[in-house]
Amino acid sequence: MRLVALDLIRFFAAMAVVLYHYTAREGFQDFSALASFTKFGYLGVPLFFIISGYVIALSAKNRTPIEFAVSRFVRLYPAFWCGIVFTVIVTGYFANVSFDAITILANATMLNDYLNIANIDGVYWTLQAELKFYACMFLLLAFGVFERYKVWLTAWLVITTTFLLLKQPFFMGWFISPYYSSFFIAGIAFYLIQNEGKTRFNLTALFASLILSAYMAYQQVGSFFNSPSELDRLIAIMIICCFYVIFWTIVTDRLVLKKRNIYITLGALTYPLYLIHGFAGSAIIDYYRFSYSDTVIVTMTIVFMLFSSWVIHVAIEKRIASPMKRFLLSKFASKKS
Repeated sequence: MRLVALDLIRFFAAMAVVLYHYTAREGFQDFSALASFTKFGYLGVPLFFIISGYVIALSAKNRTPIEFAVSRFVRLYPAFWCGIVFTVIVTGYFANVSFDAITILANATMLNDYLNIANIDGVYWTLQAELKFYACMFLLLAFGVFERYKVWLTAWLVITTTFLLLKQPFFMGWFISPYYSSFFIAGIAFYLIQNEGKTRFNLTALFASLILSAYMAYQQVGSFFNSPSELDRLIAIMIICCFYVIFWTIVTDRLVLKKRNIYITLGALTYPLYLIHGFAGSAIIDYYRFSYSDTVIVTMTIVFMLFSSWVIHVAIEKRIASPMKRFLLSKFASKKS
């Protein structure tokens, strides 16, 4: 089951983050007015997490733990490795930045956070949050308790609330992101509502996640731009609420889009675009900053990033990821037999 609207939402979220990084920067005169809006583009990240919660719940159902793990590995890593190579090359050329082999290899695992090795690109922290979420879903499948969602979803909500209020259990971040758990939970709740209806539990889980998400939106504004006003915090909350409303219209079939190739293509560009736009894009903008106007260089950088994302999708995700998935599944299947 493919919800076409999700492809457009993914692309919207990615472009919101791109515009946040490119236009909501100090010193850009051309974007002084636009930055009043794009400074909230960082909220594309929690929107990604809501989408992820929905998609992972959908993909985990009726799959074995191995099938789930292989599908997630193939989805994340080939494009990610290509994104690392792209970033290393582009930043090396435009910013004269170099990375040692240990940093590159550690980043390639997505586990460098546990090794106290810095990310090559700052946006990679979100992939680490995703990976932890996938690992938890894998464990639920491995122990055969994924379908007992009322138990683990309730426990997850309680633990998240306890952490946000009391910072306990202190080790929660090692296993899953406490600050963004509410968004993953929201996606799962939306999936449950779509597939099992508006039951009391599903609606309660969704509402509880909304309260936690609004709380996090209020608290985190200051982490993404300087000196936020009370109005900024309220706007952040309203944007998060809009995400919930949009998702509600999708899962209750109030928003249905016809399948079009352009929607699917835009959705396919999202992951590569997110991977490569950050450090590499900033390096290009800074390199040409005083040679062209802000508008020209940012526009050209976005076009370049979109084209590069398309190349990565066509050359890597289409040609390598799918055969890799078939190969890994066949190997595990042969071991079983």
